[in-house]
Amino acid sequence: MPYIEGESSLLIYRTLEGDPQTSASNATIPGAHTFYDGESQIGSLQLECIQPGSGSFISDYLESKGEGINHLCFNVPDVDAATEKLLAKGCDLMFSAKTGGQIIENYLDTRKFGDVIISFRPPAGEWEKAWKENNLAHPLVSDWEFRGVGVAVNDLDLTAEYYQYLGFEVQSEARLNSSACSEFRLGDGYPDSTVEARSRMVEIGPLLYEFVQPVTGEAVFQESLQRRDEGINSIDFTVQDLDEETAKLVDRGVPMLMSGKPATSDAFAYFDTREVGNIMVKLVQATNK
Repeated sequence: MPYIEGESSLLIYRTLEGDPQTSASNATIPGAHTFYDGESQIGSLQLECIQPGSGSFISDYLESKGEGINHLCFNVPDVDAATEKLLAKGCDLMFSAKTGGQIIENYLDTRKFGDVIISFRPPAGEWEKAWKENNLAHPLVSDWEFRGVGVAVNDLDLTAEYYQYLGFEVQSEARLNSSACSEFRLGDGYPDSTVEARSRMVEIGPLLYEFVQPVTGEAVFQESLQRRDEGINSIDFTVQDLDEETAKLVDRGVPMLMSGKPATSDAFAYFDTREVGNIMVKLVQATNK
């Protein structure tokens, strides 16, 4: 496990809306980020599972919105440069961890629309790369390719404008209309009704944020807003055989919530994995099938 010598320092918010508080101490355990947190390897996604203590914005998030994903982390060539770009756009620095003068991770407040925080870490080192490869080699880890997250929003237009202002690539609007989907299905508990939603993809590094605003019908998008307002509601993966992966999940007792094949995009299915963590899984058929 990597060890960085030197003093550790943290800049944190006492609450999600509070004033910053700086503290410094000599490191007595390996550096500020050492993978002590519970890690779950889902396909190519590393999901960091934390049960936070008091005094951090993560614990405040848990108290205010319940379980869920509150941020996405990106390894970037220059943490300072990436941080400065968002600071120049008016985003606040929420949390900064350093050890031995080296930035371990910076969290930036990009919650204005969509309620998603972004964080930056330095490029992955050899130890971290080897650790990930070891995870991927485990026989229980699937070959699902992580593509991004789904984010429920109240106003798609304002969300798109905001992320474009921050400097990210915003794709054209798409519409989901269940009446125009082949093989459209809703899971148990949802009324048999037409479902419509507006969506826009935003390219952030190698990932896609799919911002979705429900229009009509009772389904996963409206339900997400009712449960915890805006925020990440699904982790999305591309799979080689959607029918096969669906059968595996259903056989394991995972309910299918919604599925279909839109006329202009790939077949998809949402699965109810919200019991722990309050996050759905969305699988999308790879286009090469």
